Amino acid sequence: MIFLSGCRTGQAGNSGSVPSMAEELLKSGAKAVLGWGQKVLDSDATAAAAALYEELSAGKQITEAVACTYQALIKNKARDWHLLRLYAAGNLPSSLVTPLRTRGRKPAPPLSVSTQFLDPAGKVKVPTRESFVGRRRQLQNCLRVLSQSTDEVGVLIHGMGGLGKSSLAARLCDRLPNFERVVWVGRIDEASLVSRLTEKLDDNEQRKRLQNYDEELKFRLRRVFQQLHEQAKPFLLVLDDFEVNLEPRDQSYILQSEAAEVMKALVWAIRENYTSHCIIITCRYDFEFTQLQHFHKQPLEGMRGADLRKKCNLLTAFGAESQVDEALKSQAQKLADGNPRLLEWLDKILQNSTVDVAAILNRLAADPVELREQVLAEALLAQMDTTMQKMLSRGLVFELPVPREALATVCENIANLEHYISRAVALGLLEVSHDQALRVPRILPVQLPKDGEVLHKQAAEVLYRLWWEEAETRIEEQQLEIHRLALLGKVDKIALEIAGKLASYWKSQSRFREAVQLCKSTLEIAEDYLVLHQLARSEQALGEVSKAQDHYQKALDQCPAKDEKEKAAIIHNFGYLKADRGEIEAAIALYQQSLAITEQIGDVQGKATTLHEMGRLKANRGEIEEATALYEQSLAITEPIGDVETKAATLHNLGSLKADRGEIKEALIFYKQSLVITEQIGNVQGQAATLHQLGILKANSGEIKEAIALYERSLALKEQIGDIGGQAVTLQQLGILKANSGEIKEAIALYKQSFAITEQIGDVQGQAMTLWCLGHIAEQQGDYNQALDYLQPALEILQRIQSPDAEKVRQMVARVQGLIRNS
Repeated sequence: MIFLSGCRTGQAGNSGSVPSMAEELLKSGAKAVLGWGQKVLDSDATAAAAALYEELSAGKQITEAVACTYQALIKNKARDWHLLRLYAAGNLPSSLVTPLRTRGRKPAPPLSVSTQFLDPAGKVKVPTRESFVGRRRQLQNCLRVLSQSTDEVGVLIHGMGGLGKSSLAARLCDRLPNFERVVWVGRIDEASLVSRLTEKLDDNEQRKRLQNYDEELKFRLRRVFQQLHEQAKPFLLVLDDFEVNLEPRDQSYILQSEAAEVMKALVWAIRENYTSHCIIITCRYDFEFTQLQHFHKQPLEGMRGADLRKKCNLLTAFGAESQVDEALKSQAQKLADGNPRLLEWLDKILQNSTVDVAAILNRLAADPVELREQVLAEALLAQMDTTMQKMLSRGLVFELPVPREALATVCENIANLEHYISRAVALGLLEVSHDQALRVPRILPVQLPKDGEVLHKQAAEVLYRLWWEEAETRIEEQQLEIHRLALLGKVDKIALEIAGKLASYWKSQSRFREAVQLCKSTLEIAEDYLVLHQLARSEQALGEVSKAQDHYQKALDQCPAKDEKEKAAIIHNFGYLKADRGEIEAAIALYQQSLAITEQIGDVQGKATTLHEMGRLKANRGEIEEATALYEQSLAITEPIGDVETKAATLHNLGSLKADRGEIKEALIFYKQSLVITEQIGNVQGQAATLHQLGILKANSGEIKEAIALYERSLALKEQIGDIGGQAVTLQQLGILKANSGEIKEAIALYKQSFAITEQIGDVQGQAMTLWCLGHIAEQQGDYNQALDYLQPALEILQRIQSPDAEKVRQMVARVQGLIRNS
């Protein structure tokens, strides 16, 4: 697409000529759009369109045509000529039409061949180029064959109905504009083929020779293909819905005799001349035909991952702005199992407000006959004998595509297994991924066998070996599949190991809710100190403090003496929780225990983390020099060892110290360094904390709008990850801004939201600060008794935790008490 913009036209007059000129550009094959707005004279916009149209129509290259348009506008003294802009997506074409007076001059080809792909009802069955998503690897594989291979004459795209075989073929046609494309849907025979190819020939002599039925077809085709090759005009033959040319035989499919003769002639004629003509076949099945040795076979599978998300975003009911209940969308997506046609069919059901959607989905889940009718043929189901059904039912244990070795492991008692796997792939009963991994589609009429636990155990163990022990890289989706199977198969060791590692990673990514759910599901089959530790860390971040405390203690009790590194980490994090609860002495004692262990075993990373937290405690008590020294010790350790997470937290806290001392420029430097790191490593909690601190700096400098924007960004991130403790702090700061702006009701509401959270999670320092703010408002309003009700408990907390703010609150309490006495 080319977009020409900048002609911001005026209000009335001749502006109607501009869109019509743009339409002419489109009709001419220029694929361009003119944009116009509000201030440029209509005559300038019209002149731009007219000049560009004239230059493109003359066959000039795009860049040359735009340059000439500029010159024409300048010559005509167009005031806003410099506002004209050209934007292009993808590769910028050279010229869009051949120059004037070129012999045989034709307009540019149509935008897409989509309209040539028709279903039995005569409707276009493939998406437009713009609405096609995914299939990048498959496109690349096929394009490589069609444009570069000298050994293969084409590609066979095969797979279950609804997976997008025809759509992929249409996109390949769009990507090969230099071919003369012939799309053929359905049954093929000699007479029809000759007729269709004849329509594409310009030379009358060629047409006559091709229609000479006295000569064998393959020789006629060879002659025509050779002549066209010499003229640099190769054919791209697309044989769509090719399964109608097949017939079942010996548990497979073969070509019907007439179609076989035509295909033999086509392949022979292309290979005989080493020409660049190509064939694309789309078919539900990989059939038996000797000439397929000259084709690249491209199987299609259901959409997953990013491709599936893109596809859903294009559908009204599944898109991000859909008002459909999330549970219904999730159920429908599960039923579709990544099949694009089923997704589109279910999208219409979800949008239908006149029916009970939940009831329909439940019925489809219980008996998916209607779903199968969309993508499966009765003849295919007839091919599923008892052994095939047994293999497919055992393969259902895997939700992800798995290596062939994994499928073979759970089907080890099935005789002649390789034959059945190959046959199932050919019939589309097994999906094949780009890496040759296999998966049983959920739409098939098979069920898991009754020995489920044994089967899940077997599956978990083979994937643990393939995807965990022997893998060069570990993929999260695969780890979750191993964990799921281990839980169902009660393989405690595997489930615990995966859960511990994955929950630790998720905690560092601020994915607390997912980590909690993972740990809890694992602890249902076995208890383990590593999983208990990770559960406590995420619970603490979510504000579930009492649960976190219990789980820290359990983890500590169960931690074996030999695992000193983990013991030090548990003690450290337990100390962090105590510090948040205002139990400062207990926190310091725990930090010192942790520090002693890390120094003893040489765990420099653990030592740096504990020094950082001890620095935080000193800072909260106003002992700035000691805090700075501890932070700098931590930083000196983290930089050489590459502990970027602790480094980011330390830089953040150094920024806070600088800000408290009024060294704003230095504070900004530290905050920005911290923000860069947290964004790089995906630490959303760290990002939110730093955005909050930047908001404070903006508020203190009087930039209220900027401060509110930063607080709101911070709050959104904290809500996203469930960091309710962080939400309380940001709500309090927003309350302060509202109070300073005179919006007292809004400020009080924000303070009370913040206090409710800090009370829930046991954050006594947060409670004290919010009570202080509420007391200040009450004093300003002359409600002195209410002010004391807020200020006195705030003072008690701040004195208990030895906060430097305690003296300020004490003075406020004394002042309010004096006001009460004098009133």
